[in-house]
Amino acid sequence: MLSDKKIVCITGSVWTYKHNAPRYLLLKQGFLRPRWFTTGRAFGDADYDYISETSFQIAKVESRVLVHMEYGSEITGIMRDKFQESLDQASAGVLVVGFPEIVAQIAERYPQAVIFAFKQEGSELSEKLDSAKSKKQLHRIDVDELEIGAWDEVMARIQQTIKI
Repeated sequence: MLSDKKIVCITGSVWTYKHNAPRYLLLKQGFLRPRWFTTGRAFGDADYDYISETSFQIAKVESRVLVHMEYGSEITGIMRDKFQESLDQASAGVLVVGFPEIVAQIAERYPQAVIFAFKQEGSELSEKLDSAKSKKQLHRIDVDELEIGAWDEVMARIQQTIKI
């Protein structure tokens, strides 16, 4: 059950760990990030459960895996129950920050998902996002992270797009 809460995904090649980055600001505005799983090492700053590859395969067969991807010899993703738990507990919605493979799967499963791709001007988007682009779920935002106020402008565009 999704209710009226939002699903926002962020991907791209431009990132910042500064506290004015959109992912931190969205968390302050009532979004929650779901807990991820990994069979190896953690990627980024999300919370992770470490599981065995056998546990992953069983969960996949039982349709408990919402999204996943292989990265090298490791598998990472989000379980359905963890995603739903975040959606239930969040006041605004769920925020998924990840690789294009992950956010494309979210967009495929949830037509109301909004995808933001942060890129440097002139850089290519992953072809994994083509379907989300054709369905008008994808919003590319060119970011010059060295420009003063760049993240403020990005956040303003996000707020305008998702109407928060």
